[in-house]
Amino acid sequence: RCPVPVGPRTASALPRSSCGLQPIMASTPAPGPGDARSKPMACSADASNQLSLASRVAVDLISAGAASLCVAPFITVVDRSIVENASGRRELWTGVRQGAAQFAFTPHKAFMLPEFRWVWGLYWNTYATANTVDTACQQLGVDPRLPKFAIVTIVNMTHCIAKDRFLTRTFGSSAVPRPLPLMSYLLFAMRDSLTIAASFNAPKIVSQWLQDKHAVAKSTADTTSQLACPCAVQFVSTPLHLLGLDIYNNPVSSPAGRALVVRRFYLESALARIGRIGPAFGIGGVGNTFFRDKLTSYLSPPDR
Repeated sequence: RCPVPVGPRTASALPRSSCGLQPIMASTPAPGPGDARSKPMACSADASNQLSLASRVAVDLISAGAASLCVAPFITVVDRSIVENASGRRELWTGVRQGAAQFAFTPHKAFMLPEFRWVWGLYWNTYATANTVDTACQQLGVDPRLPKFAIVTIVNMTHCIAKDRFLTRTFGSSAVPRPLPLMSYLLFAMRDSLTIAASFNAPKIVSQWLQDKHAVAKSTADTTSQLACPCAVQFVSTPLHLLGLDIYNNPVSSPAGRALVVRRFYLESALARIGRIGPAFGIGGVGNTFFRDKLTSYLSPPDR
């Protein structure tokens, strides 16, 4: 039996957010065994479903690109500033001000920076993967939570670690870039695992808790949890990030020296990373949902 396509009346049942993880199961009553039109309807549905699926995947990819473009400039500035601050090249807030000015006054140059392309590509890959996994799970009628977490984790961590490798080697303390130590890779992977879990899985749990225990409206609970969860986890993951940077910047430092570096840069780096993660998985996620909903509504065929 071929899957039933999502029609124009079910367009609003598309995921509210790539970070929201609502399981979507579009279904309509199947024709009975005695219905003489069962087979012709199935064939027609299959052709329509293929067209609908292609359109939905296109919406997924375009929405991901637009949402990533909205947040990548700010994230680029913060990411570079944190790395430069940890290496001693430039103070964090000085880097943020100068980087923001570059995007504001010379955007044609800023958008050509390799660090911007790395960041935009990272979030396009993340949003596009989350969107298309949602679409595939909806098409198959399965809960998207586990496949989304597994697949998005692989895609996001691979690209994010590659991006951080580039930033660390380009803006770190060494005049001549060195290979990134294995321990830095492992620490970055642990950091990203926490961020992904807090951004793609925790919001649903927190939203349900807000609805059940505090009688918060579903839309408010969804938005609040989507913004709060990825921000809160930064207080736990920031030490891992700073330690990974310090292992590269100061390869012969003692454990006490590394603890001192983490303590010194912890608060400002955590706040900067909250400012970075909030747009990435909060505002960017909301934007991703907005573009998906609008494009889906625009491309849906009118009722006949």
